[in-house]
Amino acid sequence: MKKITLIAFGLLTFTTIKAQITITHNDMPNAGDSVLVSITNTIGSIDQTLTGANYTWDYSTLTYNSQQQVKFDSPFSFPSVFALLFSVLNTSYGRENRNLTSIPGGTVTAAYDFLKESNTALKQVGSGLTINGAPIPFYYTPNDYIYRFPMNYMNTDSCNYQYSLTIPTIGDYGETGHRVNLVDGWGTLITPLSTYQTLRVKSVITSTDTLYNSTFMFGLTIPRPNRVEYKWLATAKQIPVLEIDANVLGGNETITNVQYQDVAQTVGIAENTSPDFNFGIFPNPCEDIAILKYNLSSASNVKITITDVLGKIVSIIADENETASTYFKTINSKELHLNKGIYFVTIKSNNASGVQKLIVQ
Repeated sequence: MKKITLIAFGLLTFTTIKAQITITHNDMPNAGDSVLVSITNTIGSIDQTLTGANYTWDYSTLTYNSQQQVKFDSPFSFPSVFALLFSVLNTSYGRENRNLTSIPGGTVTAAYDFLKESNTALKQVGSGLTINGAPIPFYYTPNDYIYRFPMNYMNTDSCNYQYSLTIPTIGDYGETGHRVNLVDGWGTLITPLSTYQTLRVKSVITSTDTLYNSTFMFGLTIPRPNRVEYKWLATAKQIPVLEIDANVLGGNETITNVQYQDVAQTVGIAENTSPDFNFGIFPNPCEDIAILKYNLSSASNVKITITDVLGKIVSIIADENETASTYFKTINSKELHLNKGIYFVTIKSNNASGVQKLIVQ
């Protein structure tokens, strides 16, 4: 009976771990949240189109080029020129848009998205562009629905969106677009930071720019390349843990941007491990508890410290005489007041030393 119960429990545990997740509005950000992401423009030989049910996507080899904070600002902090149109009445938060840098006839020196979150959807209700030095806020009518909740595998939805604005000295500029969202996969995603259970959303956006100058009675209609967004969403992670954006040119996808959730990569201490210790930390990254394992081949004084990326000691785990043996020590990030970030665990004995990186999520 005990063996049957144990097998049943194991099967239940495996099923639970591999079960499809559901994404709701509770997994989205709140005003004031900030998420650090790493940015790159290549995924190597990985085929981003591959997907399916209970799929494993391995993006562990991604290498970042830069990092940035994705911040979600409260409506109470919007600049006055934007606050005239967007407030707590119609907006949940604002977010800087770093991908929009130009429009026909003008240079965009700053772009800002205004988003509204509800129990059933996350949608873009407007934008604010600084064009040729002039800040111009405008509505999306109708709105661009980025997600609809609850989100499950094989869900699909679509929307039309449109906006227009008047640009001084240039004329009337606008965009008309159509978005199709498909939850085309679920399973395990591996990034350089961690492993997640995710849903993947594929969005295809077709859009057309319009430009009209009333002085010269001249207008243009400019079709944009189709855009594809691949987003891997995990519970309680606020934004995609991985996003890949691409333009479709000649039937082929050309990647324009890749970003994934990460921790600060400014590291001032090199890792090294003496083979005498067989020194390891698991799980790593960790959220609350990590286990430190090491071996002593002979009796020695052992000192174990945790330092931040600047080399400052933030905790001393041990400083004592120990006999030859294998040791396991617990690192409780909450008890040690370790905030999210990168730390280094250093172990020193009479004859050897070693350093290992510890990532706290």
